[in-house]
Amino acid sequence: MDYRFFYNERQLPCARLSMDHEAFGHWLSDELASDGERLSELLAVIKDIESGTRREFEWKGHDYLLLLNRDDAEVVALELLQEHSLEELQEEDMDFYDAESRAVCGLEDFRDLLIEWRDFLDD
Repeated sequence: MDYRFFYNERQLPCARLSMDHEAFGHWLSDELASDGERLSELLAVIKDIESGTRREFEWKGHDYLLLLNRDDAEVVALELLQEHSLEELQEEDMDFYDAESRAVCGLEDFRDLLIEWRDFLDD
C-alpha cells in the first residue's frame, strides 16, 4: 500500500493512496483529518483487537463506515451502502469495483498507516 501525505491549498492534511486503497485516503483526509483524539482512540482499539480483548469495531462517520476486525480494516462509502448491503459488498464473487468507495487492507497495515498519519500531523 503506497501513500503520500501533504497539505492542500487550504492547509488541510490530505492523503493519497495507491489504487485499490484510494478510499483509505479519502477516509483519512475527510473523516479522521487532524483529529488527534480520535486517532489515539483508533490506535487503542486496534491494540485491543490485536490482544483479543475486543473482537471488532465499527465507526460510522459522515461519509464512510470504518470496520475493524482481527484480520482486516475496511472503509466503505455510506453512499455505496445505500445501493448495496454490506454483505453484498463483502461477497467474493460480486462483480463490483470502485476503489474510491471501498477499500480493505490488513489490520497491521492499517495500524501502520495511522501511525504514519499521526507522525505526519506531528511534524
